Amino acid sequence: MTEDLGRASLLGTRSFRLTAHHIDQIFVIDVCRPALPVSGGQKVPVVYVLDGNGAFGLTAQTAQMLQLGQDPIPPMLIVGIGYQFDRSNAVRAQHAFSRTRDFTPTNDPAWLSTQRAALQAQGMDAEVSADGAAAFLRFITEELKPFIAERYPTVDSNDQTLIGMSLGGLFTLYTLFEQPAAFQRYLVVSPAVWWDQRMICRQEAVLAARANDLPVRLFLAVGALEEAAGAPYWPVSGLADLAAALRGRNYPSLRMTHHVFPDEHHMSVLPGAVSRGLRSVFG
Repeated sequence: MTEDLGRASLLGTRSFRLTAHHIDQIFVIDVCRPALPVSGGQKVPVVYVLDGNGAFGLTAQTAQMLQLGQDPIPPMLIVGIGYQFDRSNAVRAQHAFSRTRDFTPTNDPAWLSTQRAALQAQGMDAEVSADGAAAFLRFITEELKPFIAERYPTVDSNDQTLIGMSLGGLFTLYTLFEQPAAFQRYLVVSPAVWWDQRMICRQEAVLAARANDLPVRLFLAVGALEEAAGAPYWPVSGLADLAAALRGRNYPSLRMTHHVFPDEHHMSVLPGAVSRGLRSVFG
């Protein structure tokens, strides 16, 4: 006997559509409950995952396995922030450049010009823009967080984590340096440190000039094979320079781990980074 049950879904998850008024964009918000029941009155951490279309399922299932493991992380709510799109090439391109808009704090004219040319070569005319990180951060802090708190009253507003990779990693660093108290734990994977001539390093220096401490748990990760991308990217070297700058600040409350995964490239490093990163920031 066979029966088509339709689309598969992850156990313990729900999905919502949420309109971001700060951006005029519909987001798909996926939520995964803790792996084990939470006792009455217990508050649980909430982990926000950028690029939810691809990273939510991986992060949710990894977190559930770790909660049941030999060295468990605490029960937690996983929240994926994704886009509403189908699988046509044009819409997928628009999705890709929606995240470029939302994750970048500044413009990078040379990179944007290259991407526009690549789209035109494929017969597509999707809009390519940048510099939307401030509005996206306001969406998360002023719209998404209250949305989650209202529907899941067990979440701990004082224990929140942000996970981002690539341009999402750039946004995660931007949030850390722009509004560090927005989250207590940051998990940054293969961030685009190269963006706009390493503007994120300049932003880190601005924070250092005004802050005596950085009381967060921070995990920085990159794949060793990513350095082959060469100029102007240099992912491994760029992240090492940023990590060294943070260490040199001697922030008394910063707990930072910087890990280079051997034999991993940009598209393979995320699973291991999520597993080790969650254990690190909740260690």
